[in-house]
Amino acid sequence: MSKTLKTMIIALAGTAVLASPSIAADKVRLVNSTKVVFETEHPYTALEEGIFKKRNLDVSVIHGSGGAASLQAVLTGSQDIVWGNGVLGVLSAYAKGAPVRILGSNIRGVPDLYWYVKTDSPIKSFKDLKAGQELTYSRPGSTTNLAALYIKNALGLKAKLTSVGGPSGSRTQLMSGQVATGWSVFPLNKNLLREGKIRIIGTGKEAAGLNGVTIRVIAANANWLNKNRGVAKRMMLAFKEARAMTYNSEKRLQTYAKRWKLNFADVKTAPQDTPSEVTTMLPVAGLDKINQIALENKKIKKLLTAAQLKELVHPMGNKP
Repeated sequence: MSKTLKTMIIALAGTAVLASPSIAADKVRLVNSTKVVFETEHPYTALEEGIFKKRNLDVSVIHGSGGAASLQAVLTGSQDIVWGNGVLGVLSAYAKGAPVRILGSNIRGVPDLYWYVKTDSPIKSFKDLKAGQELTYSRPGSTTNLAALYIKNALGLKAKLTSVGGPSGSRTQLMSGQVATGWSVFPLNKNLLREGKIRIIGTGKEAAGLNGVTIRVIAANANWLNKNRGVAKRMMLAFKEARAMTYNSEKRLQTYAKRWKLNFADVKTAPQDTPSEVTTMLPVAGLDKINQIALENKKIKKLLTAAQLKELVHPMGNKP
């Protein structure tokens, strides 16, 4: 072979390498369980700051409408991962044989939740709720459902647990007199508090027994996870990086306020309202307590075994 021909072959080979397509990013379908809540901002940080892209992930994000509907999208396989779903709903679905696994914790305890009434209401605290009056929550199996159950049982309330949907639906029903209480999460509705239109009657801190217990989780369709474990691990690392950025970037807080048309002065306190130490993705803690609550409230027919609780959690995408 002549020297000239060898040179041409080498040049053509180099051109072929340069022209070859790059490895396609892995597609992941993510459902964000609810809108506006501070901790549900982290996936948008990952999306908008290129964190998913850096890890070769092509992630689509859709809004859910609370715990049950968001989880259902993952159980049916129309979405791959749900962010911020109530652990009670996930555990209950798993107990029924649904293909779902927990990848990490969103929040332990419920310090960011609060319940409120109109300022002219005679209700001053949870204990003032009478039989038949509504203690509201979002959707069955959600964080607010779990917290409301716990508060009702702990305080011996005769109030009626009532599903009212998300924060906006809760506010509408409370202000129109359809329910006795509304629920919300900081920093939402701080404008109404400032204007004296509503008054807080209690917060998630009164569910002290839930402190340190994982309440909201990141969960995946089990069939998808088994086929895409490496992708799941990269997703969790991207979430971890995005969470740190959301907590430490004024730019991200400004974006959060703008996205949901919130007062920036209210949003600036979000990292304090939802302390970072309770939002680390590990540990997934207190599932034995959630297991007991699920049984007591007829969400499951019998307690999950220790082996089942272990198998439910695939920390950061890794096998138990």
